[in-house]
Amino acid sequence: MCGIAGLIRKSVAVEQTEIEKMTDALSHRGPDGSGFYVSGNMGIGHRRLSIIDLEGGKQPLCNEDQTIWITFNGEIYNYLELRAVLLQKGHRFKTHSDTEAIVHAYEEWGTDCVTKLRGMFAFAILDNNKKELFIARDHFGIKPLVYAVTSGIFCFASELQVLKKVKGIDWSTNLVALDQYLQFQYIPAPNTIYSQAHKLPPAHWMRVKNDGTILEIKRYWQLEFREGSVKTEAEWAEGLSEVLKESVKAHLVSDVPFGAFLSGGIDSSAVVGYMAQQMQQPVKTFSIGFKEEHYSELKYARMVAKHWKTDHHEEIVEPDALSILPQLAKHYGEPFGDSSAIPTWYVSRLARRHVTMVLTGDAADELFAGYQSYTTRWNKHLSPVPEHLPAHKKMMYPILNRLNSKKFAMRTASVNDWVRYAHYYDDASRNQLWNREISNSFSTNNRVFMEEIMEKSKAFGHFQKAQALDFNTYLPGAVLTKVDIASMMHSLETRTPFLDIKVAEYAATIPQSYNIKKINGNWEGKLLLKKDLESSFSKEFVYRPKMGFAVPITDWFGSLGSKNSEVKERLLDTQNGFSDYFNRDTLEKIANGNHAGQKWLLLFLQEWMQQQ
Repeated sequence: MCGIAGLIRKSVAVEQTEIEKMTDALSHRGPDGSGFYVSGNMGIGHRRLSIIDLEGGKQPLCNEDQTIWITFNGEIYNYLELRAVLLQKGHRFKTHSDTEAIVHAYEEWGTDCVTKLRGMFAFAILDNNKKELFIARDHFGIKPLVYAVTSGIFCFASELQVLKKVKGIDWSTNLVALDQYLQFQYIPAPNTIYSQAHKLPPAHWMRVKNDGTILEIKRYWQLEFREGSVKTEAEWAEGLSEVLKESVKAHLVSDVPFGAFLSGGIDSSAVVGYMAQQMQQPVKTFSIGFKEEHYSELKYARMVAKHWKTDHHEEIVEPDALSILPQLAKHYGEPFGDSSAIPTWYVSRLARRHVTMVLTGDAADELFAGYQSYTTRWNKHLSPVPEHLPAHKKMMYPILNRLNSKKFAMRTASVNDWVRYAHYYDDASRNQLWNREISNSFSTNNRVFMEEIMEKSKAFGHFQKAQALDFNTYLPGAVLTKVDIASMMHSLETRTPFLDIKVAEYAATIPQSYNIKKINGNWEGKLLLKKDLESSFSKEFVYRPKMGFAVPITDWFGSLGSKNSEVKERLLDTQNGFSDYFNRDTLEKIANGNHAGQKWLLLFLQEWMQQQ
């Protein structure tokens, strides 16, 4: 796990000091060392957090004749298998690192090398033979890659604020991206908050000519949610257990101490269980909680820790989120409103005191339909057959639909339906918030990227459409971004066993009825994964209502919250820059209201603006 950066100038030689400035800004991502390689008007740099091959994995790293150089962030879990294949094909290795496997894979297969990789990655290969950069990001978007391009300049890095070290880029605000932030709490790829900076989307690679021109951007993989072969529920459950066990085993490869985040929820509990069954020593587990017990799952985390006899560590978080806000705004590099970045920051700090790497339970909700939005909302309110009908009418409804499709219409959920449950500021509230002259200067239709995903999901099942939307938007844009930045602020590597090619492709074929069912009158999701835990924990533990990794933000920032007066002061400060964008009367309503989520988005935005 590391930080990477690079620069191309069309007609001016790149100085090593320029690359050094960029990589210095990534020192938190790689405190164990740095390296640089410059070839004329192209240069790449690296900051290293040593996890595998502590002595031999220094970067940038090159091939035998030094014509191909790489700077790499991530871990490749099948690198030993790749190494064996490449050795048979005549390639010679000088290290035992996973990084070198990528170099020789690129030599052997060119841009198709990314299809051979199992892991999380963002890397750039400087190819002196072709006089170009090849840049790629992993299948799921676990590791970040941002870039800026203008006439004669191309630069890239692991974090946005690093690009600000490059002179000659226009850092004007992208108003469409800002509007997306207000609606979704994050800015979806390829946008960033800056007009000339972009995110390389997950499962994409790009080629950049040595004059800074982008030659090609291409998607190399897409997860398709389609029901697989006919098997019994027990057979599907057994298969799931096998792929999860194998994935966790692959993710445990490390030359440094490691552990696991343990929220007490289903997902992290499952990961800890598979770790405990495969490790000789106790798993080191890390949990945080709150004084506000209705937001804390510590008691469940303790149950899991006790059952698996882990080396457990925990911490209670006080309502001082505003004190870490400047650090969050700096490292996210743009407005980022997912308030669970707060507990992620704290649990990462706790874990880093003991280990260098942790496994997490992220992505299980998207892969196994665990969000309540799929059950209580997507199905109850937007199911093809109206949910309120009695059972016998539901059975007859498809027949009646064929006889009279207008009277007995099969409801088809749309992106607009989904956005109703995904927004923080809906269309009406954003229109009220923006100054009129500002909002008239750009389109507020922020759903184009979602509509494209929905269009490609026509053949998917009802729930699988919702999963596809989240998997391609919320997961990489909010969840994975949150975890990567918050953990790397503490030089902590996080690994996500659920986001493994084999696990994801298996999960995407599970029949919907095995993931979501109605139990005792209530819709229940993530059933196969929950069945996997029944052998270790009670049904009361497994089937309790989902809490999520939330913070007591209403208790802190609501109208009666402990930090409400400070929040109001910040939001209504006439020097905070909001007057250039927002309507004062609407700001006052928000500041005096109880919608803590909306306030947090503006607080983060304000801090980011002050740092510009």
